[in-house]
Amino acid sequence: MSLNKKCQGGILAITLLFSLSGWAADFTSLLKQAKSGDEQAMLEAGSLLITGKAKPDSAKQTLSLLEPLVAKGNVQAELMLGKAYRDGLGGVAKDTGKGFELIELAAGRQGKNAEAQYELGKSYYKGVGTDTNLIAAYMWTSLSLDDSEGDFIPAARKQKQALSEMLNSAQRSKANELVSQIKTVYLK
Repeated sequence: MSLNKKCQGGILAITLLFSLSGWAADFTSLLKQAKSGDEQAMLEAGSLLITGKAKPDSAKQTLSLLEPLVAKGNVQAELMLGKAYRDGLGGVAKDTGKGFELIELAAGRQGKNAEAQYELGKSYYKGVGTDTNLIAAYMWTSLSLDDSEGDFIPAARKQKQALSEMLNSAQRSKANELVSQIKTVYLK
């Protein structure tokens, strides 16, 4: 290996080390803001823990950031904590039933969160935290795609297509009827 390549590798390692230590300081600062009650900081820190971009000190750390927000009806916190419980993320012990309940809150009348609606559809599709129900899965997945934007959209479209192929025409018709009713009555 040439001296030039060794120097480049060393510079890369030093740059990475400094950027990681700066990031750790940023996360520590974010946690301080969160502990002072800054709700946005609580959400951001919770998100970093759940996505694995930061390591929780304990399961209680993720819960202590998001549970107070869930108690206040924060839809993003409901969705994040629901996914954490459902999938065992951020040091949170897996509890699919609790995860389903939180995702359902974020998706329904109070939350009306499109990503949560997709996740709820996925739970019904896979039978995670609830019984498998393909009509409910199709219905919630369809709702998630109405006037929505987000990283989940391609997966939601794929899920809707798969569900559409699994349902017969009468089931699809019933699911579409339910979507219409939910939009006009429940999610109004």
